Amino acid sequence: MAEAEADQTVDAKPEKQDTVKIAVALDGEGLRFVNATTGSTRLLAFGTERATAEQAIAAQLGPVDSRTSNQECGAGPVDFSQFGDFTANFQDGKFVGWALSDGDKNSDLTTMSGIGIGTERTTMAQSITFEIDDDSSIGTEFHTGGDGAGGLSGLLDSDAQDARITDLWAGTNCIFR
Repeated sequence: MAEAEADQTVDAKPEKQDTVKIAVALDGEGLRFVNATTGSTRLLAFGTERATAEQAIAAQLGPVDSRTSNQECGAGPVDFSQFGDFTANFQDGKFVGWALSDGDKNSDLTTMSGIGIGTERTTMAQSITFEIDDDSSIGTEFHTGGDGAGGLSGLLDSDAQDARITDLWAGTNCIFR
């Protein structure tokens, strides 16, 4: 989970502010914002309006680096907002998916169970159930959550037991196989 600082009011007086650390956790249903002090969580769910989602993500990961779109995705046109190595995906003005790639920015983003870029396959197997897609044309691809909504997908750098995660994604993505 990536941690950032956010201002939150601690009492009813508007002038009384305290800094609370918020950790961002990758989730198959969107993103989870975790109060590092109390452990309470808030889901930024797929289906959230783009402006609201971008504002919430930017408050934790920093401003949008770039915005692009692809009209030829299998799911239809998808718009992308890039926050370093993290990409938020939008369709029809709604947050519909995310992707995280290997890189120097946001490398500490993980799931609530600590699965992120660089996690070894054997470590991942200790905290989540996943299946390897033997027919994938994009590399050693894995999926969690079966065929239902709420699962994660990603790529490993090989099919070895000590392989590491290089990419993660959830929701609607534009991946050409």
